[in-house]
Amino acid sequence: MSTSDKFPEVRDIADAVCSDCATNEQLVQLETLLTGNYEAQEFYYDYLSMHMQLKSPADNNMEFIYRRISEEFVVRPKDTPPPNHGNNTFDHEQEDPDYFRIKKRVIFFGLLVIISIIVSIWWYATRSATSHIAQVIDGVVIPMGRHADMQGDYLFTGDYRIEQDATLEMTDGRLLHLTKDSIIKLFNHDEIRLKLGKITIEPGENKKLILHAKKGILHPNGNGLIFDLTHSAPRLTTGENTGITPLRWRPKHYWGFNDKGDRVFDSAGNAHGIPATGAKRIKGLVGQGAFMFDNSENARIELGSGGGTAPGTGTFAVNDGVTIEALIKPNYSGKFGEIDEIFRKDHGDKDLRITLSFQNDRGKSFLRPNGEYQQSLSFGLFILGQGYHELKLPLDGKEGRPSLTDLTDGNFHHVVATYNVQTGLKAMYINGKRLASYQYPVGSKILSGGPGLAAIGNNPAKERWHKEAFAGVIDEVAFYDYALPEFMVNQHLEYYQQGKNLIGLPPSDQALPPRPRLTLPKNTTFELDFVTGLPSHIIHNPNSK
Repeated sequence: MSTSDKFPEVRDIADAVCSDCATNEQLVQLETLLTGNYEAQEFYYDYLSMHMQLKSPADNNMEFIYRRISEEFVVRPKDTPPPNHGNNTFDHEQEDPDYFRIKKRVIFFGLLVIISIIVSIWWYATRSATSHIAQVIDGVVIPMGRHADMQGDYLFTGDYRIEQDATLEMTDGRLLHLTKDSIIKLFNHDEIRLKLGKITIEPGENKKLILHAKKGILHPNGNGLIFDLTHSAPRLTTGENTGITPLRWRPKHYWGFNDKGDRVFDSAGNAHGIPATGAKRIKGLVGQGAFMFDNSENARIELGSGGGTAPGTGTFAVNDGVTIEALIKPNYSGKFGEIDEIFRKDHGDKDLRITLSFQNDRGKSFLRPNGEYQQSLSFGLFILGQGYHELKLPLDGKEGRPSLTDLTDGNFHHVVATYNVQTGLKAMYINGKRLASYQYPVGSKILSGGPGLAAIGNNPAKERWHKEAFAGVIDEVAFYDYALPEFMVNQHLEYYQQGKNLIGLPPSDQALPPRPRLTLPKNTTFELDFVTGLPSHIIHNPNSK
């Protein structure tokens, strides 16, 4: 195919241009055909050149304009008067509006580029101490790396090492006190990061200032705080209004039961549940909804497998630890051999089972610690190098533990079971108190996930439905792929007692927000969890009794 045959529309309009009979519509169409098409432009230029060589330049009354900056191609009659001026050949109504619109656009963007260049030149020419991020008031600070910029005592963006205890003043007057050997990164006037050492932030006018930590973001909110990385785990001493946005806080799955219909919405994942006929929606312990389980074989909410196809796969597979959390109002009978499941995952892969249930049994060899227990709350996991073990919390009313009567008093109770891979600690909490625990070797991992099914209120295996159904009410069930720290266990209980969800917001049927900001008690020293950045436990609280 010849080039002429490849661009027939361009050729036809070019013939009209050379014959001085091209209409405005054809010129607009030509501009569209040539814009951004370099081969078509080359063909058009060659075509015009051939005709121009055959005609006297004096006879050429057309004007061709190619704007390189905007990549626009404009064709117009030569000597066209400016807009709003009459002409014997073209009156005002015949003027090409697209041409003038494009021209205005080019002028506008040209002015914008010129202004940007002027502003940039001014910024570089006038850049001085007034654009610095902080100033060294006391001590010795040295820049680290080629991106750090230090001019005298003025610090700009970059990393800095504190060679001697130092005080930096931010542009809003806020003071940063840093200990020797600390490393701080200055991003801008609102963001800094402590990489090593210890920092004390005094109150200042800038309420937008945030302090980045490895596992989260700290918000002084115009007040002070102390952040200390010199211990085995980070420590945070809060000010009057300190907030924290942790790196991890969301559960993998969360069923608040505040939705309606024939499905149970997972507000944190995709394990949406299907309730059977023995699980009925009722008024929630927290929020609008909960489920009453009638202890029959149909008392269950089926959750699927979480997408697992092999051990260690799917959303119920965990690496850093696990937490099962629920609000319950149980009617457990406590009879020998009776099991009431709160949560269980294992159908088809029993060695990988995760279970939290009420039990009354004897003679089990896989209990840790070993012993004979009667009525109990049981938490089972498969630990690599150890096997499947169940931790028992006796419901005997001794040593601060509740009795079964205490738990079946008609009130809701907060139940949490956790395992922390980093520490090897397996634990169970009732109403915020750790009442049972067992220590495994540090770093002992869990084998979980896989194709086995999960369920709330029963065993997911059909042959066990009639034996392990729950009796009572279950609400606010959450499954985490890490161990919920002790402080957060108590924080969640406090939220629930206030009628809020697990992040302190009004319960709803919507998905959990991606990154909430938690407000911490004032003037309190916390140890932060190394895995999640969440407050782990309180080291010192001068306000406590």
